[in-house]
Amino acid sequence: MDINTARSIIENILFIADSPITPEKIGEVFNGEMNKAEIKGILDELKADYNGRGVQLVEIAEGYQLCTRPEYAEWIKKFYKIDKGSKLSHASLETLSIIAYKQPITRIEMEEIRGVDSGGVVKTLSEKNLIKNMGRKKVPGRPMMYGTTRKFLEYFGLKSLTDLPTLEELKEDTQKADTETQEEKVQGELRLQEETIQKETGFKDTEIYPESDEAEDIDNSSGGQGESDE
Repeated sequence: MDINTARSIIENILFIADSPITPEKIGEVFNGEMNKAEIKGILDELKADYNGRGVQLVEIAEGYQLCTRPEYAEWIKKFYKIDKGSKLSHASLETLSIIAYKQPITRIEMEEIRGVDSGGVVKTLSEKNLIKNMGRKKVPGRPMMYGTTRKFLEYFGLKSLTDLPTLEELKEDTQKADTETQEEKVQGELRLQEETIQKETGFKDTEIYPESDEAEDIDNSSGGQGESDE
């Protein structure tokens, strides 16, 4: 089979697929006529070809998938009349992030971190197929353990769990955000103090501290009057 025909076949498979497709899965279609390296090469070429176009070929969940671009999300929502309320709630995102970083983890362990009951959230995430059962923990009571699914990777556009930011990176981002917030707070307090002083005195900065040229004129004028008085 020539390379152009293989390329067209792979592109058609990607077009009709409703989930990420791995090179191994595509290889099954060719019955050994193409190896994994050749298929991977075609996929990478297609990925480059889609740069700058309306759709993109992305690597997510250890596979490849044709996807729309984020910058056109609002237009797609208008076409399908997608309800923005379908997004995950804050509680769901919080619980999902705990599971992603601590998996496998039991519901009790989640609740110890969150400080609230997580039964309803776990049920919702399971129904959305974002988390899955990962067996039972070998402790008294043998509680169920949970972990993330392949759909979790698809939902957040991740190739694998290794693409998640490290806890150290998250800590640095949080500290940076806290610092910026504190700086903004201080700047706001200073502006408020400045406005209060101006309101109470009736002067602005330019009136209290005149420009140097004006200051010289005032000094010269005062000096001249002093000499004439004498």
